[in-house]
Amino acid sequence: MTTPTIQQERSRILEEMAHIDRMIRGHVSQQTYQKKRGDKTLTQGPYFLLQRRENGKNNCQRVGAEELDAIVAGVEAYARFHELAERYALLTEQMTWKEQSAAIKKKFQHFWRASSRKPRSA
Repeated sequence: MTTPTIQQERSRILEEMAHIDRMIRGHVSQQTYQKKRGDKTLTQGPYFLLQRRENGKNNCQRVGAEELDAIVAGVEAYARFHELAERYALLTEQMTWKEQSAAIKKKFQHFWRASSRKPRSA
């Protein structure tokens, strides 16, 4: 049988995911440009870009100041959704391994033992 705490955590995650109404995939970055005019260097910006990869291409769109807060909130909401999905998958896998027979656990022990998991490199 499954541990109630894992089930409760999975339910909490699904609830939180359901409350995320808006999201935007991508990353917001800030750019400035330096231009030389005679002996002076002028800094222009900052400019903000929404970037994401789609179909093997990097798509960029400049974000205006009036749109910036909404775009950043959407990007942050997507990042949170993604974190929650990863956590949900981890808990579900953990629950699945707990329900397996001892023979299966022994055969696949390097998959389900927490100590065998290597930390992700960023």
